[in-house]
Amino acid sequence: MKIYTSYFYQIRYFPKNLVPLSTCVWPPKYFGTPASYFKDKRGVLCGLDIPPLKPGPSCNTLCAGKGCSKHPDSCEFLKKYYDQLTSLQFSSIIKSLQGLKERIEEGENLQDVDFALIFYETPSNPCSERRVVQKWFKENGMEIKEWLP
Repeated sequence: MKIYTSYFYQIRYFPKNLVPLSTCVWPPKYFGTPASYFKDKRGVLCGLDIPPLKPGPSCNTLCAGKGCSKHPDSCEFLKKYYDQLTSLQFSSIIKSLQGLKERIEEGENLQDVDFALIFYETPSNPCSERRVVQKWFKENGMEIKEWLP
């Protein structure tokens, strides 16, 4: 099982066996929800998420959004998000993803399912949570990279 990072726009280029998992508290409506997951016109499974990797309550109100002038290294939002990730048990996250992979492969009749952790921001945005997630994965012995078509 491979795990990548990506963003919502790129899903239109995903192969059928690459399942996007939203890390966003409020994904775009067109993506769907776990209660209403669906296959898009190309057969890519959409609407699923990964709740432990969504920014939690300690991150609320800390991101100024587009008007932010802070450097990512001094961003309270990213610091709190990293603290949230480090409180998780990495092996439990991987075990959960492995179980999801098996259910999808059996239920959707797919082979070699991989996952893409989906963020709003593009990889060029230094304030994206993807950098924190990539760092956390690497610290736990699993390097993940940006998915490229």
